[in-house]
Amino acid sequence: MTDILSPKVNIVLDASKIDLFETCPARYNFRHNLNKTLPLINKAKALDLGSIAHGGLEVYFKSLAAGLHYDDRMQACLMKMRELSSDPENSNSEPDGVRILLRAVEESCDFWRSEDENCLDILEVESPFAYILFEDNSVRIIISGKIDLLVNFKGLGRNASYDRLPIDHKTFSRDGVVHRKANQFINYCNAVESNYLVVNRIGLQNPDAKKPVPAEDKFKRLPLSYDSIYIQDWKDNLTKLILNEYLTCVATDDWIEKPTSCNKFNRLCEYYPICDSSGKEAKLHKLETQYIDAEPWDVTKGLGE
Repeated sequence: MTDILSPKVNIVLDASKIDLFETCPARYNFRHNLNKTLPLINKAKALDLGSIAHGGLEVYFKSLAAGLHYDDRMQACLMKMRELSSDPENSNSEPDGVRILLRAVEESCDFWRSEDENCLDILEVESPFAYILFEDNSVRIIISGKIDLLVNFKGLGRNASYDRLPIDHKTFSRDGVVHRKANQFINYCNAVESNYLVVNRIGLQNPDAKKPVPAEDKFKRLPLSYDSIYIQDWKDNLTKLILNEYLTCVATDDWIEKPTSCNKFNRLCEYYPICDSSGKEAKLHKLETQYIDAEPWDVTKGLGE
């Protein structure tokens, strides 16, 4: 029987950590327990561009909330993106990629300018959150996250209106389906008690191509809806995953490898050279000599205790 005076174990996870654990516990261990990562020169440029876009859009929508004129908030947005892209410690993107990104973000903001100015009541920008998913006498599971943009949307004319609508920014080079079962999206809806979410997609197709992609195909705001039963199923499934699999890895300090995840969508896992080594000693040697210390992942910076 558990001593009621004994402290509870707090398990704090976010959608990114959950996704990585589901993909491969060993990969999760390397990144989030051992805090090891590849040097910047070896990191994927696509992820780098996405971070730069988020930094600029944070400035843009905070400026919109403050009532700044479009020209001023756009200038501040682009200035922030240039600042982020020119920092050698945080960015390895090539100049041409940054140029396309800057143009795409500016064109996207211009494309949605009327709707943003007339329909969005901005509540929060890049605001972290945390809530208790499950709790018993010994364990407390806390799920955290950070929503790009939270608004009240007041539709024009016959369009619907939505309170506390989360919006998530995504850059993309090739169009594709947005999947409703993504942990990130359901987590956001559950956190703010919303049944709806909008994915703000910003296309990075080359604007100088012979046949440029039309703006309406590059800049899409895709709505997703979740009923209460769907969200509860997600919560139940996530709770079982954490209690039955994640806590077992924690208790045994045995983070199993999943070889089927080594090469997903023609992208080799950044920790493949470690897992491809023979024996623990060789794995540790590669981890220490080929990887660098990473700042611990924490999307809840800014929250109180």
